[in-house]
Amino acid sequence: MTLTTQFMTILSMIGGGIFVGASLDTFERFFHKRNKQSWLELLYQLIFWLVQAAFLFYLLYLVNYGELRVYVFAAVVCGFAAYRALFQNLYLRSLEIWIRIFMAVLTFLKKTVYYLVYVPAKSIIFLIISLLLGVYKILLKGIIILLIVAFYPIKLLFRVIWRFLPKNMKNYLSKSAGFLKKMKNIMISWIKRFKK
Repeated sequence: MTLTTQFMTILSMIGGGIFVGASLDTFERFFHKRNKQSWLELLYQLIFWLVQAAFLFYLLYLVNYGELRVYVFAAVVCGFAAYRALFQNLYLRSLEIWIRIFMAVLTFLKKTVYYLVYVPAKSIIFLIISLLLGVYKILLKGIIILLIVAFYPIKLLFRVIWRFLPKNMKNYLSKSAGFLKKMKNIMISWIKRFKK
């Protein structure tokens, strides 16, 4: 391995150490309220460190085709320490700013969707339902009026027939009508009891 390759390897591993430090702080920031004794936490940690190891090895592969030397580990530790000493506070402040910007954009998008999509759609649906109910009521009243008009001549005809009926026939029909009315009232009372 040439000196240039070794120098590039050291620089890239220092950069990798800085990246690992920033990634660790990002991971801690987003998972700071987690249960540290759960199996899920172990899985998160395992995935995180496997990703970091894969990234460092890929970086090393790009620089010197994956040759491991002792100074590679030292360079990663130096990069991590440099991040903690020099860049951590700046990175954490910038991370918080970006999180706030992202949350503000997300809140704005939610409110935009709510006021531009949900509220108009809800109003349109209520309007359509109100119109349909209005049309239904108008049609129902129209049908009732048509039935009244259609059955009015029949009602007149029955009145004329009633006048010409014998008295004993009228009495019999009145008794039958009273019996039917009583049956109707009994049925209505049963239905009311059943509903209760």
